[in-house]
Amino acid sequence: MARKSRKTQAQNKPVAEVKKEAAALPTAIYARLSVENSGKDDDGNSLQNQIAVCKDYLEGCPWLRLTEVYSDNGKTGTVFDRPAWNRLMEDVRTGKAQCIVVRDLSRFGRDYVETGNYLEKIFPALGTRFISVKEGFDSFTCGGSMESLSVSLQNLVNAIYSRDISKKVSTALRAQMETGTFRNRHLPYGYLWNEDKTAYVVDEEAAAVVRRIFQWKLQGVSLYRIIDQLKAEGVESPERRKRRVGTRTGDNIQGEGWCPSTIRGILQNRAYIGELICGKSETAIYKGLKKHITERDNWIIVPDAHPPLVSITDFEAVERQMREDSAHREDRMEWSAEIRAGMVDLFDQKIFCADCGRRMYYKRQRIQRKDVVFRGVYDCSTHVRRGHETCFKHAIRQDALNEKVLNIIRDQLQVALDYEKLLKTMRGGAGETSIREKHRAAVSSIQLKLNALKKKRAGLYESYAEGILNEEEYAFAKQTYEGQYEALSRLLDEAVERRERFLESISPENKWLVMMRGVAGMTELTRELVDAIIEKVLVYGEGRIEVVLNYNDVFSAMCECVEQIKEAG
Repeated sequence: MARKSRKTQAQNKPVAEVKKEAAALPTAIYARLSVENSGKDDDGNSLQNQIAVCKDYLEGCPWLRLTEVYSDNGKTGTVFDRPAWNRLMEDVRTGKAQCIVVRDLSRFGRDYVETGNYLEKIFPALGTRFISVKEGFDSFTCGGSMESLSVSLQNLVNAIYSRDISKKVSTALRAQMETGTFRNRHLPYGYLWNEDKTAYVVDEEAAAVVRRIFQWKLQGVSLYRIIDQLKAEGVESPERRKRRVGTRTGDNIQGEGWCPSTIRGILQNRAYIGELICGKSETAIYKGLKKHITERDNWIIVPDAHPPLVSITDFEAVERQMREDSAHREDRMEWSAEIRAGMVDLFDQKIFCADCGRRMYYKRQRIQRKDVVFRGVYDCSTHVRRGHETCFKHAIRQDALNEKVLNIIRDQLQVALDYEKLLKTMRGGAGETSIREKHRAAVSSIQLKLNALKKKRAGLYESYAEGILNEEEYAFAKQTYEGQYEALSRLLDEAVERRERFLESISPENKWLVMMRGVAGMTELTRELVDAIIEKVLVYGEGRIEVVLNYNDVFSAMCECVEQIKEAG
């Protein structure tokens, strides 16, 4: 009788409740198109085809609910650092996606070791279900060693195929480079493609600008003076020119484009004397080589590959002049080395432009030629490199910055002293006791719910073994309870975190108060003080600054807790 009663209860209540309450597993489709197949005949592996196959599969699986499709277009399967894949894994970790469906394992990845690592370690650790439609692989139902072996062999085949393709492509490209038929996707400024895009032809308008730049440099004009002249004449920058004539696509252009590195790159580019230089970087999957810069001796140089824009005589004269300029600059740096060594940048890697968010440059400026006096100045790196169209001129003298920061630290020391006194009066009071009890009760309530759910989970297998639940009902109920358990576990972690944050915030040993006590009594700004207390400094226009201290989150939490205690008291 006991067994019959239990079966009746299990059928009439637990299973019915499970089917009503359980939601289908949130599922993501992942598709990938390799770099070799982009824009070519891809034998049915197009993104649309992959996605359609996966959607057809999901239509027959009502227990799987499609939440989003993730696709990497033109990304190799030999590495897993892909934009859409990285976004998918973030969603997996947050629980937004609990199942991943791919058309076949090669779309998932072609690296045998890394693919196996995901299937055997990462996905099981995250509780993620993985399905490959073509191979009929489902990590939820896969239990046999032969099926696991089949997947491992398929991954190995994919890896071998990838290396074979890599070797063929690398060999073909190397042959093109050595014969001078290889054409880089990015044309040098001053050139266009011919009609069939097999050779460079001169872009006369841009070529005239290149020749003028070389002539100016031969006349001894500095890079910055050349930039000023080009801007004054309204000459279109190389990036804007390339996009207007169609040799480069996209509209992500920052700044005016004319900057020292642009001019220097033109003056050093041997394409302007007709040379085609290939092999400056190398990638070879079949050799196990990631993209890297090669030695100059390994470059492939093809002379007279296209029409030159400047004579080799002028190019070599500019080369000599730039070497002399560099040597002169090194001499000046050596001459002023001792003076500059005494000027210490206290905010290295800690000072940023408030508008663009980029790091501020630290410069040592010579302000008196006779007595050789230098002063430190911080400039916005974006404005220096790209001009005012990208960011405003943010500059602040080092002495002014040091004084402002020191005053801010002194003010914060007084704030710390005031809060320390306030917290001392609040500890043990009615308000603090009330908030502490509220956090304890929240943690205790969730723990009770988790314990009750554990008991339900423990009885599931027994019900399945006794025939009270069939295999489908057992799998459905197990999945539901696991989802509820994970959700409650997250809530418990959050509740414990809130309690611990409150206890830390009102403690006399919280990190912010300890830090401020550690710098009490300081009289001057030093590198040690800056490292100990400052996270970053933001510089706004007209010399206004914002100082963000270390453990700022602890300080904010402390202020919030003080307000909560006041309200509860």
